[in-house]
Amino acid sequence: MSMSVLGPLRLSVNGVDVTPTAPKQMQVLALMALNEGQVVTASSFVDELWAECPPRSAKTTLQTYILHLRKLISKAFKDESPVVRDILLTRQGGYLLRLPMAPFDLRQFNEFSTEGRIALSQGDPFRGSQLLRKALSFWQGPALVDVPTGSILGPKVRGLQAEHQIALECRIEADLQMGRYDDAIGDLVTLTAQQPLNENIHDQYMRALHLAGRRSEALGIFHRLRKNLMDDLGLEPSEQVQRTQQVILSSASSREDGAARNWWTPWAPDRHHGPSAA
Repeated sequence: MSMSVLGPLRLSVNGVDVTPTAPKQMQVLALMALNEGQVVTASSFVDELWAECPPRSAKTTLQTYILHLRKLISKAFKDESPVVRDILLTRQGGYLLRLPMAPFDLRQFNEFSTEGRIALSQGDPFRGSQLLRKALSFWQGPALVDVPTGSILGPKVRGLQAEHQIALECRIEADLQMGRYDDAIGDLVTLTAQQPLNENIHDQYMRALHLAGRRSEALGIFHRLRKNLMDDLGLEPSEQVQRTQQVILSSASSREDGAARNWWTPWAPDRHHGPSAA
């Protein structure tokens, strides 16, 4: 059995896709998957599915959705009912999805991302880069890209996208610390275009260009960011970004005896300075 939420929603059993196709049933499965191992209350399902206008039959309809999911799983398991009961459980006030041994991309992403960020914070960018690349490989598109989201799923999906962004920025930072400037630049060209107000990735882009010997382009990125911030928010770049600009301006050469590689303060994986348009 395997479960995927980092991209399209997918549930498979013995190689058979048992993902429901009805939108509301997909929401029910997705909400349980994002809370795997925890009870999701009936009221949470009702809020997610019908917002402020639930029908009188809401709880009965929810029970029907759960029954349909159980039938899909049971059919794929060839009616091994004890197994099914251990996967989708009824609990007081709600339901629980349990996937203790099944490959689950969200769990795998979280494990590798956490280990990679710890390695980076402990001064091991090589291991950090390897682990973070593995973590990011589980993403096959935006989280739950094919599932409609309501008031409960919506914030959870945005939280997942924020975790993806943090892992990606950490992986880029690891590449910078290892001198893989061209790899970092390739990602940052796209990221800064997509997120014109995100100061952290612009700071990374400036450093990557400067350390790759492209000093004037690095300064150009600063001025582009400053214009975006002033036009949209009326703000100057953060102190960290301005500090990076000053170091670039004061460097006679972008490849001075290796010292330029380490002008920034030790980078904290969860640090996001300034506005972000994630």
